[in-house]
Amino acid sequence: MSAQVAGAGAVTLGLFDWVDADGVREPGQLYRERLDLLAEAEQQGFDIYHVAEHHGTPLGLVPSPSVFLAAAAMRTTRIRLCPLVYVLPLYEPTRLAEEIAMLDQLSGGRLELGFGKGGNPYELLPYGLEFGEAQRRYDASYDALMQILASGTFGTGGGAEMPIRTRQRPHPPVWYPSSNPQSVPRLGARGINTILGFSFSSPPIEETRRRRDEYFEGVATAPPGTPTGGAGVPTPRFGMMRNVYVAESDDAARQRVVEAMEVFYRQFTAVWRRHGDDRFAEPQDFGRAIAEGRLIAGSAATVRAQLAGMLAASGCNHFAGAFAFGSLSYAEARASLVRFSAEVAPALRATIPSFPTHGTPPVA
Repeated sequence: MSAQVAGAGAVTLGLFDWVDADGVREPGQLYRERLDLLAEAEQQGFDIYHVAEHHGTPLGLVPSPSVFLAAAAMRTTRIRLCPLVYVLPLYEPTRLAEEIAMLDQLSGGRLELGFGKGGNPYELLPYGLEFGEAQRRYDASYDALMQILASGTFGTGGGAEMPIRTRQRPHPPVWYPSSNPQSVPRLGARGINTILGFSFSSPPIEETRRRRDEYFEGVATAPPGTPTGGAGVPTPRFGMMRNVYVAESDDAARQRVVEAMEVFYRQFTAVWRRHGDDRFAEPQDFGRAIAEGRLIAGSAATVRAQLAGMLAASGCNHFAGAFAFGSLSYAEARASLVRFSAEVAPALRATIPSFPTHGTPPVA
């Protein structure tokens, strides 16, 4: 593997969104507000927008990422667009390949692809899918989908030609977010971008750093020609994700974000509680989550220092922030995002993680 390339580890910034319900605003209003916030994020220089897919839960009101991202493609011109994730066991590969080709064309080649097998087994049950089947279905669907996108043909024996192809060949960049540390080296070796852990359930920074090093060791073993890069850059992305609220003072930010997270947590746990699963039965101490860096809240100066330190210590070269969640109003989320962009983002982009020589990400 070649020596360190200048800028190879530069941090990219993502906007992450569940489009979670707050119990007050109608879905249509939330959709419009989220699209407005996305347009603001593009104006503020964010690199990529990640939107989640969920089913039968107030945690996520985007059961079809393709539909929402088609609207997003019409509202934006530069920021890249990424479902994080398509819950792949629920899709027929040929149909999804056609949707992906449409979205990549609609967006002018700005699409990136996040895939997963579904993190909540109860969301799969209404589709007749037992969680034990999810990995098998994921593997079969992924292989078929990648083959269709690369070849441009589908059907028995590959007999039908797709009239629409992705602008990015052989396919847009791929992401696979994970809470399973064992998957990390394999993702690196396949050139797949990742985010490890999510929000308040993220692992400690020390664990993140250890897995990040394993990821780039995997990158170093990737065969020549393996597609790499994400968020608009040619190098693999290993990221972290946090809910973020930036206010005028630490006290104001922390008080408000705890209130908002209590609403968000009710939505996050709704399906688990409905099925009598006690996995998230214990109340969360969001004040402690702030102190431990699993939830980011404070003045711009506090958030800047905390996140820059976390990125430097973890070695992550991608940060995704959720700015709209729980009971935060659109005005609050937008003000937080604008403060972050003006007073926090420049310091994060200047944080260039070091890479051991054997783990240097390749440049395409």
